[in-house]
Amino acid sequence: MTLFDQIFDPEIRPAIRIAAGDPRIERVPGMPDEETGLKRATERRQREFRTGRMLAREALRSLEVAPAVIPAADDRAPVWPEGIAGSITHCHDLCAAAVARKADGFVSIGLDLEPAEPLDADLVSEICADEERLWLAALPAASRGLFARTIFSAKECAYKCQYPLSGKVLDFHAMTISIDGNAGSFVARFNTDVPPFRTGDRLSGRFAIDGLHVLTAMALTSAALAYRGVHGGGRCP
Repeated sequence: MTLFDQIFDPEIRPAIRIAAGDPRIERVPGMPDEETGLKRATERRQREFRTGRMLAREALRSLEVAPAVIPAADDRAPVWPEGIAGSITHCHDLCAAAVARKADGFVSIGLDLEPAEPLDADLVSEICADEERLWLAALPAASRGLFARTIFSAKECAYKCQYPLSGKVLDFHAMTISIDGNAGSFVARFNTDVPPFRTGDRLSGRFAIDGLHVLTAMALTSAALAYRGVHGGGRCP
């Protein structure tokens, strides 16, 4: 079983396609129309970008969608082919893309990969709200840093998922994350109105941790959005 096998709930997993790969491996050059803004990027950043796009096209092919240019918008978000919801994520040794058809009820997808390393202690107060820090403090000391990293990843994932709808870049305290370690799930609760989301609305997701990576994911369906996002991570209400 890989890190990606159980990351979406069983009810929606068959409709989502995921592709993953190592950006350190030699890759085919990206499409020219995707390369804008990459000239000044580091070699590592270029590899990660191109690998992410290649994997996105691989995932799209499994949906029987023809290979397409996936440029970055001015805000750097991927511009997906019409009718597709998707997300791309990368770290230095692993990239992944997840896609689904909007015709199958998907509105947006959030996916985030992080190294399975403790979050720098100096960053915890910047990223975690009081409620989250209290939860971390109740954990065994050896696991606090890794779960702080998981909170960070969950926020990145939820921000990606809400962005196509709100168009808003949120700070780390705009949402509060609640983690269920036994279920491998989390809930991101809005702390402010971000139309179409309201204060108190929730997006639910899942996480997985192996020896190398933390992975978080959520898929927002049209049924969940109509229910104010309470089940954004997988199950439709």
